[in-house]
Formats: sequence, C-alpha cells, structure tokens
Amino acid sequence: MRRDGTLFNASTVHIDHITTALNCLIPFGIKEEVIIFIDNDGLSFARELNHVMRIQLFLARELFMSFSYDNGNDNEEPTKVCVKISHLLDSFNVANRNIDDVVECTMSYDGYGSPFVLIFEDSTVSERVEYSTYLVQGSTNGGLEIDRDQVIFECIIKGDVLYAAMNELKETGCKECYLFAKTNDNGDHVFALISDSQLGLSKIRLPNSRSILEKLEIYDTDYETVIHGRLVIASFDFNLFDKMRMSIRIASKVLFKMDAHGLLSVNILSQTDDVLVSETRPTINRARSLDGPRQMQLPRDYPGIVVEVCLIEREQFDDSAKRNIEILMDSGEREKAASSGIGAGSNSRGNIPTFHREEIDLQNGRRASPFKNDLPLFF
Repeated sequence: MRRDGTLFNASTVHIDHITTALNCLIPFGIKEEVIIFIDNDGLSFARELNHVMRIQLFLARELFMSFSYDNGNDNEEPTKVCVKISHLLDSFNVANRNIDDVVECTMSYDGYGSPFVLIFEDSTVSERVEYSTYLVQGSTNGGLEIDRDQVIFECIIKGDVLYAAMNELKETGCKECYLFAKTNDNGDHVFALISDSQLGLSKIRLPNSRSILEKLEIYDTDYETVIHGRLVIASFDFNLFDKMRMSIRIASKVLFKMDAHGLLSVNILSQTDDVLVSETRPTINRARSLDGPRQMQLPRDYPGIVVEVCLIEREQFDDSAKRNIEILMDSGEREKAASSGIGAGSNSRGNIPTFHREEIDLQNGRRASPFKNDLPLFF
C-alpha cells in the first residue's frame, strides 16, 4: 500500500533531452492524446494511428535523479495514464527556453482520477502545472506487435545515413514508397528506398559498407535459415512511412524487422553520445566560473532514447509494379553505387557516403535519364 498516496514521482534536469524525445510524437498528431506507461523501468509514451501505425518511445529511469513508483500491489502490469501530447510539449518547450539557469522538472501522478502534474523549478521560480487525464479503454497496441517467430527479414542501418536517405525520399514527391532488400552470398547486399511519384519510380540505394549497413538478413520459410538471392519488397503509404523520419533524425542505429503478416517494426536507438539534442545551458554562476559553456552530462548508465514504430504494409501490389521495381534495381547491379564514398579524384572530401538515384518512366516503359552524378550527402 502506498504510504503517501503518490503512485509515481520522478525528477530530472535533462529538460532538453525529454523535449527532443517528445518531439518524435509530433507527426502522429500534436492535438491528440498520448498514453504514458509507468513502471519500475521508466516511462513509455505511445500513440496509435487508425490501427495501422503505432509509435512508442521509452525513457529509462536512469535519466532521472530520483524515481519512485509504487502501484500498491504486486501487479506487474504498468500504470497507464492518457494526456494530451500538446500539453506536455508546451510545458517542456517553455521550460527549455530558460537560458540562464538549470531547470529541474518533477513529474507525479497519484492514480486513477488524479491529474498528471509537472513542477518546474529553477533558482528563483517554481511553477506547477496540472493536466487532466483520460480513461484508457481497450487494447493499447491495436494488435500492432511483430510476430517474432515469423520474421522474414531484418537489417541494422546507421541512423544519420538513413535519415539523409529519407530526406531524399521526401524530395522526390513520393506518394507510395517501397523497401527493397536483397542479399548475395558474396556480401554485396542491397537495401534501398524506392519512391513512386508522378515522375515514376526512383531509387535511393544505401551504401552497403559494414559501417553503414551493419546487418541484412533474409530468412527462408522456416524463419530461421538465412538465404541469399531472394528479394523482399514491401509497399507503404509514404505519408505514414514519413512520420518516423523525425524519430530517425536522433538515431544512432535503426533496426528494421518485418514479419510474414506484413507488419514492419522499426526500432530506433539514440545512444547518449550521438543524440541530437539542443545544447544545455549552464547557470549564470556556473558560466562565470568556466571558460565556456558546457553540456549537462547525461548519466553514464542511461541507455538513450529508445523508439519503436510499427507499420502495416499496404495491400499486395500487382506483378507489373513488382516487375518495374526489379527493372529499376537490376540497373543498379550493372551500374553500382559507391559503397563507402566518392571515388578517388572525383571529390577531395574523401570517404563521404553517397546514394545512387535513378528513375524509371512507368508510362513509357523506359528508364528516364538518371542524375548526372551520385548525390553526396554531408552529415
């Protein structure tokens, strides 16, 4: 039984880090509700779109200076509370604007019927905000959970390279996108994003060096044996697929998994030494005592922001669409993209990851003129 009536209470000074994490929810509906799961491991924030897409991001308890959770019994089920996304973001964004002082945030929740409370304190002011909570009804995952016993392919990609590729995908005016994966026994694996727009098909093939495409495996019908030479092509609505781009922006590594039922799971890990957060400002007194600004160090045992996005594949596309994709990708076998940088003499910047983009005109049944050069992307 809880001693003081408080079910959950936690404090942290890493306001900018939490703001960065919560910003990943914006593409999923800023005016909508988010479900917060609270347990002894930390906080999860989940949002579902029309039973076809779901995001859940996790902040481990190590991010907090103090963390207390007591649900009053031995039930291992997490506590669920529903609040407006915009309410949380508004509060953290305002607190994150304080450039002169370190702000401490305390979150608390006393259980069903109680508000979700945020208290922001600096050296001079304390502000308390209480937000109404909503009843969580029915399933909270909508069946959007990957079947780990029937995974057909998985790959691990370097986060900043994938983010740059997704920016390229958006610039094509994409309406429908495809994931293309193929493994070869010689290690020359292929992973590409394909755009279907008014101009036709265009591909963005990611470099296949091990430092970028760390792992790519396609499994046989037993879902255990790794096979080579088989294609995996999956189709997605681009407006939905693009919603994970903001999450991938902060990624150090991204793990793709897809099961036999057409569910794609994208696990996004943002390690503490790579996460793209705004610079944390020191207090005035600290700034005066130092030669320059210094970032607020995240705890050494904090694993970083962890995000999972699940998305259902669109209805199976016809043989004609598949054939056009194969034609487009076959051209890449004959005219390979650079896997680890621009060739010697072509650019003085050295090993810069490049993408190969080429288009195919579906209406006329021929390939359009490709870009003159592979497009270097600078990070």
